Amino acid sequence: MLGANNKLNFPVISCPKEIREEADLFKGSVGIYYKAFTAVLCGYIFGFSSLSDIVRYFFFSPSVSTMDRFFQSDTYKQLNRYHRRRLLKLHQKVSNDINRYAWAIDDTIISHWGKKIWGTYYWKDHNTGGNVWGHKLMVLGLIDKKRKVLIPVFWEIIHREGKEDLGEKHKKGNDIAYDLLEQAAEMGFPKYPVVMDSWFAGKELFEKLDSNGYKFVIELKNNRKVIKHSRTVLYESVTTFFSHCFRHKIYYLNRPKWATCATLLLNNMEKKLKVVAVANKKGLAHECFAYYATNQLAWDATKVWGLSRDRWSIEVQFRDLKQLFTLGGAAMQSKNAVETTISMSVIAMTVVRLKQLAHADANKNQHQRPCPASSIVQNYALDSLKRGIHKLASSTDLSAIKKFKVRLKPENFGRKPTEKSEYYGRMTGT
Repeated sequence: MLGANNKLNFPVISCPKEIREEADLFKGSVGIYYKAFTAVLCGYIFGFSSLSDIVRYFFFSPSVSTMDRFFQSDTYKQLNRYHRRRLLKLHQKVSNDINRYAWAIDDTIISHWGKKIWGTYYWKDHNTGGNVWGHKLMVLGLIDKKRKVLIPVFWEIIHREGKEDLGEKHKKGNDIAYDLLEQAAEMGFPKYPVVMDSWFAGKELFEKLDSNGYKFVIELKNNRKVIKHSRTVLYESVTTFFSHCFRHKIYYLNRPKWATCATLLLNNMEKKLKVVAVANKKGLAHECFAYYATNQLAWDATKVWGLSRDRWSIEVQFRDLKQLFTLGGAAMQSKNAVETTISMSVIAMTVVRLKQLAHADANKNQHQRPCPASSIVQNYALDSLKRGIHKLASSTDLSAIKKFKVRLKPENFGRKPTEKSEYYGRMTGT
């Protein structure tokens, strides 16, 4: 049955065909852990992070101990490499339109309760103003601007300064963001425009990106100082500077806004940037609510505003990773296990993302957004439920079907995977 959380609370006899085909692609990367990988991938797509729940609901799953050995191994390194090489090959087939794609970089906090989990610290949550114990994950994702979908390609866990007892060195967030871009370029991904929020806005990153051929659109905080405009020397915030500038109408997805732009020299910068200010109303009585800087002086306000809005797809990615694909849900402590859970969550989401893009590209309406990820996951769950009911009603006398029928008994369905049911004892003679 499908509960309120859209989970399939019904045993699955066999892995759905679409997920099995995706798992087969990773067969060479996981080796002896293929069965464990398939079960975990299926579990993560269906929203189950607990190994016990995966064994309980997925009949093709190996034991908890086998899956635990998979998480404790360093297989995640091969998984990540194959995941990225595969995306590069797929992208090279469809990347004829260079204006269709962009890079987005952002970080997110993955909260945990356990104090002994590798790589966890207290982090400042800027949304709530409080401190959250957990991981901080930096992600570089490729945006399909046409479909408003992002697929994560590279990621890295951020470590706190002074916490090097784990053998991991602290690096600044801007340095990690730039390193992820360089890894993508070294692998062969094009240097698409980069979009970031105001957390990354700084002189060092601006200059690195510009000197290495990256086009960027980065949000600015409203207190950023303007030093010079044209030949006029100024020492005022961007809010004050744009408060008296004429605004013109711009559009994103047929939704109007009012914007103004200027080529400015910002505080501590050696090179001028184009800054675009966006407001909800035309009148100067209404303050601008967002400011964006780009090193492309020829771009107009509409293009800059459109790229900044496309960045929202990375926020949707974080929401889906946490709500649908169990990011941070598994109770793992070691470094290998933590890295593996992140990799499995990202791969599970990529399976659904590719399905979304395939459905959307097959549609004649080129401007239609893809089917939501939750709908695709729900369809997988409903198809598995139908297959289970069909096998229940079949006349076959296989032991797997007998086990499936006995599992539906209330006294057996709620048992832990390590407990021996009455049926198990009769079948094995124990």
